[in-house]
Amino acid sequence: MKITLNPKLSSKTDLIVFPLFENEEAAKTVKQKTKLLIPEAALADFKNEIGNSLLVYTPTARLLLIALGKKQNFGAKNWRIAIHTAITNAQKLQAKSISLFLPSVNRAWVPNYLELTGFAVTHSAYQFNIYKQGNKTPAFEQIEIVIQNNKSYKTALNDGGMIGLATNQARDLANHPGNIMTPKHLAQHAITIAKKYKLNYKILGESEMMREKLGLILGVSRGSDEPPRFIILESGNQKQPPIVLIGKGLTFDSGGISIKPAEKMEEMKFDMAGGATVLGVMQAAAMLKLSSHLVAIIPAAENLVSGAALKPGDILVAHDKTSVEIINTDAEGRLVLADAISFAKKHYQPKLIIDYATLTGAVLVALGDEYTGFFANTKTYDKLINQASLATAENLWPLPLVSEYQDQLQSQVADLKNVGEKGLAGVITAALFLKHFVQNTPWIHLDIAGTASTMRPKKHLTVGATGWGVYLTLKFLRNL
Repeated sequence: MKITLNPKLSSKTDLIVFPLFENEEAAKTVKQKTKLLIPEAALADFKNEIGNSLLVYTPTARLLLIALGKKQNFGAKNWRIAIHTAITNAQKLQAKSISLFLPSVNRAWVPNYLELTGFAVTHSAYQFNIYKQGNKTPAFEQIEIVIQNNKSYKTALNDGGMIGLATNQARDLANHPGNIMTPKHLAQHAITIAKKYKLNYKILGESEMMREKLGLILGVSRGSDEPPRFIILESGNQKQPPIVLIGKGLTFDSGGISIKPAEKMEEMKFDMAGGATVLGVMQAAAMLKLSSHLVAIIPAAENLVSGAALKPGDILVAHDKTSVEIINTDAEGRLVLADAISFAKKHYQPKLIIDYATLTGAVLVALGDEYTGFFANTKTYDKLINQASLATAENLWPLPLVSEYQDQLQSQVADLKNVGEKGLAGVITAALFLKHFVQNTPWIHLDIAGTASTMRPKKHLTVGATGWGVYLTLKFLRNL
C-alpha cells in the first residue's frame, strides 16, 4: 500500500473521503474543496456524530462523508475513529485507491495529524488472514492525502506509516496461534529484526539461563516441552545509560496447575503481546533511526500442565536470590518479569525500565478494555508519557503503588509469595511484586491485559491483537 501527498484531488480515485465537523455546511464545504455537487436531499440522513458516515454517489465520483462530531472535542482518538471508519467502508466497497482530505485544523497541528494519519491508515488497513483460503479482502493499492506536498509533511506521514508497519508486525506475532508462535519462533523473529536493522542481539537458551540463575522463568517453563528463550536486543548510542524495555513473552498460558477455565482459553495466545510490543518498538526505532540507547528483553516461555509443571506451594529462587512461594501458578507473568528486571539491572544499569505485560485480570475489572493500567515509582516521566498517550489515543490511567498492600505478599516460608489476597487490589499487588525487584531504578509498569487485544470490533480497532504501546512508546522516546 502506497500512501502519498497530493496538493490536488486525483481525477482517478475509487473513493473520496471527506471528514466534516458538526455544523459545517457539508454541501458548501465539499464543493469548495472538491468541486463536487451534493444534493441537499442526499444529506438528510447524515448525522454528524463520531463514527457515522454517509456514502454519496455523485455524477463523477463516490464520496464518503465522515462525521467528526464537535470541533472542540476533536483529538487523536476521534481522528483514528474517522480513519478506521473510512478504511472499513472502503474495504466493503473494494476501493483500491482512496483520496483522503484532512479536517480543517490549526495549521501548526498538521504535521502531528499527518503522522497520526500515516499510522492510523496503516493500522486500520491491517488484516490477519494468512490461515484462510479464498475470499480475502483486497488490499489497497494507494491512498493519497489531499494536502500540500512539502518535506516536513511528507516526513511526518512516512514516520507514521513506519510506526504503523512495525505495530502491525507486533500484531502478527500476537495473532499467530500458540502451536506456531512458540518461544523458539519468537526468538527467530527477533533475530530477523536484529539482522535486518543491524541491532545487537543475544538469545539465551535453557543452559545459559541456568548459568544466569533465572530461576523464576525456568520454573514457569517446566510444564512445557517447548524450551524457554531469553531474548535480548540492543540499539542506539551505547555510551548513554539505556532505557530497558521488558515485554512479557508467554506464548501460551494455560494457567499451569492452577488451570484457567476452558472458556476463552484460546485467547491466551495473546499473553506474549507485551513481548510483541517491545519488538515492534525496536523495529520502529530502527526504521526511524532513533539514537536513544535501547535494550529490549523478552522472557519467552509457555505455562502448561504436565508432571513436571510448577505446583502451588513450590518455592523458586529468583535471579536476585529472592525466594518466592508459588501460591497460584497462573500468576506467572510477574515471575518472568521479575527475573528480567533483575537481569537488566545487573547487566545494563538502566536509567529507566518500562515493562509491558498482560499481567492481571484485575486491571480489566478496574479499568475495562479502553485503558492501560499505568504505574511508576517516579514522576519524572509523567508529563511526557501522558502527552504521548493523548497524541496517539493509546489511553493510560494512573494507579497507585499502595505500600500498605505490600504485606499481602508476605510468605510464611519464603521472602515473597506470588499473589496477594483474592479479590483485593490484584492489579496493585502484582505491580508491588515487581517493585520488589525494581528497587530504586526508575520504572514504569504498563498492565496491558485489557488493551493488548479485542475480541469485538471497536470504532478504531479490528478484532485481534492491537499492538498497543508501540506508537505511544515511540512518541515518548522521541520527546525525551
